[in-house]
Amino acid sequence: MSAYLTFDIGTTALKTALIGDDGRLLALAEVEYTPAVPRPNWMEEAPETYWDAAVTGARKVLAEAQLPREAVRAIGLSSQGESFLAMDAAGHPLTPVIVWLDGRARDVAERWQGQWLTREHFRAITGYPWIPHELTAFKIGWLAEHQPQAHRDAEFLCLPDYLIYRLTGEIATDFNIAQMGGLLDVDAGEWSPEILEAAGINESQLPPIHPPGTAVGELNASAAEALGLPAGVPVCTGCNDQLAGAIGAGNVRDGVVSETTGTALAVVAATPERVRDADFFAGRHAAPGLWYAMPYAAVSAIVLTWFRDLCGAGSFDELLAGVKEVPPGSDGLTVLPHFSGTPDTPDARGAILGLTLGHGRSEIARAIMESCACLLRELLEPLVRRGLTVDRVRSLGGAARSDLWLQIKADMLQTPVERPACTEAASLGAALLAATGTGQFASLAEAAHAWYAPARSFEPSPVLAAVYDDIFSRYLDYCSRLYDEEA
Repeated sequence: MSAYLTFDIGTTALKTALIGDDGRLLALAEVEYTPAVPRPNWMEEAPETYWDAAVTGARKVLAEAQLPREAVRAIGLSSQGESFLAMDAAGHPLTPVIVWLDGRARDVAERWQGQWLTREHFRAITGYPWIPHELTAFKIGWLAEHQPQAHRDAEFLCLPDYLIYRLTGEIATDFNIAQMGGLLDVDAGEWSPEILEAAGINESQLPPIHPPGTAVGELNASAAEALGLPAGVPVCTGCNDQLAGAIGAGNVRDGVVSETTGTALAVVAATPERVRDADFFAGRHAAPGLWYAMPYAAVSAIVLTWFRDLCGAGSFDELLAGVKEVPPGSDGLTVLPHFSGTPDTPDARGAILGLTLGHGRSEIARAIMESCACLLRELLEPLVRRGLTVDRVRSLGGAARSDLWLQIKADMLQTPVERPACTEAASLGAALLAATGTGQFASLAEAAHAWYAPARSFEPSPVLAAVYDDIFSRYLDYCSRLYDEEA
């Protein structure tokens, strides 16, 4: 058997996986790290931290799988989006990795908006429906003011670009990661001259752009020795972890939707053309000829974690033990999960409405689960109104482990909801891209058809459709009454 080695570069951990040439997860290793917060609203990490995590992970999965080193056919990548560093021409870092959550460039973003940049113009260029101050473009502008030497002499690499450089010595990125930083003209598929000029850089300071899944180099001798692999293994571009997870869930054709309910809630819907709605992030899909829309909410299942900890429950199983006995509607309770605001109302906060002395832990827990299903429906409905056909939803993230939660979502959406067989969807997506890019498959669609498998499908109950319509209407009514007044 041959296999694909993948690196999924997260905010607090790097996951290394070996995916067999039949799509099975052969081995997985996770190396955690904690980014530094040297000042309020800053977040940084040493570049070597990610390289060390990749080396450690690669050696662990190769040992666990007990495959010969020659069995690795290619290396694939999945990553957080906007984290980046400045590097000189000799490959030496000029800055730490500035992590995507870092907020140092808020003043730069606000100044650009005050001087020339509207939300509509930024959306037309980048695909972002609003202007997040955390984006790479604004932080490069911040470096121009505060670290001009590093800004002037630098090549700017996002995290997967840096890993490609360490693995191969080549400078390269993919169009999805390029878009995430707010520097890409998404229609043209090229760096935006207008954004680059505002940030004070030129195109030569950024990597050449390739489609996800492009073999851009080969493992060099020093990297091969570090990882325990032979030199010459192809290294392929990947994409952002949300899109990689969607690909791993087989979301490579129109009509399939994937969603991740974790700390946040992100929906990826494949579309035949770019959606230009003011509410959605939109970008090119890794599957040729497709785009994707990504409605997003900052908070979802983490509310259940908060409630578990508040109750002192030792585990989610303990917290949810009595929830199955609570009927849909949670005995009149409604939770609004916007504990960190909404894009339109940043100061909005969460709420638990309809409480009585008769309510207990199980009713509140179920109401939180129903609120996340309402949020998912709220994110999907504008796409459906635009003509998107959703024949099934594939669920990822921690919430996908709960049969009850997936059934609630199926009933709320009146659409089948699937749990993928491979729980590491982003790693599988990176492997699918690498397998396609190095010739095992003729297309990403063929690869996904061969490798994707559901573990279980949850069918909606038509009998409960009206009940869940009432739950959703109550949720929307409370949102309107609370947040419209604050807007």
